[in-house]
Amino acid sequence: MIEPDDSPFLIAILEEKPDIEYMGQPLPPAGQSGYAGPKVLLPVENGAVDDKQVQRLIRQWNFYDAEINPKGSFENALADAGDALTVVDERTGLMWQRAGLDLCSIRSMNVRIEQLNTEGCAGHHDWRMPTLEEALSLMEPVASAKGVHLHPCFSREQPFIFVQARRSPTGYWFVDYKQGKAYWSSGTVPGGFARLCRPWKNV
Repeated sequence: MIEPDDSPFLIAILEEKPDIEYMGQPLPPAGQSGYAGPKVLLPVENGAVDDKQVQRLIRQWNFYDAEINPKGSFENALADAGDALTVVDERTGLMWQRAGLDLCSIRSMNVRIEQLNTEGCAGHHDWRMPTLEEALSLMEPVASAKGVHLHPCFSREQPFIFVQARRSPTGYWFVDYKQGKAYWSSGTVPGGFARLCRPWKNV
């Protein structure tokens, strides 16, 4: 039996629309950004670094950090890689995931990265966690409407990410795009997101 339209037992069910994240204005295609300046080769490996070393590298590269270098600004030359999943920075020669991997422990994250490289992402199998310098190179001095210090082409769903650097004497370094700074967490309960990078073939 079908209830009449005015039945008190009918409950309106509103269809939930998916929350589609705004990813900013379209970027120029890779190779057509118009960037003609020098390429900046950021370190591709990090070991253990202490607090003073992090302060020095932030100032050396003029990265924005809300506490250490609030007037810093590192210019990018972002371009669309053409696959909806990645962007390239023609200044640093890096390809980046627009989004990334979900919150988990460092051990689980390493397993996930290995699995992702086995399966491939955007046709590539050499994705890795960025160095501290590489992750900080994406930091924008002003938070976007998404509430993160990132260009709108990057997802807000990875607000703080793992980097390669371990902290000396103990712990792990992270880059926090929500607070706009680098920070460290103890090695006992490290957990974070990931936004992976790889070298762009055109550089």
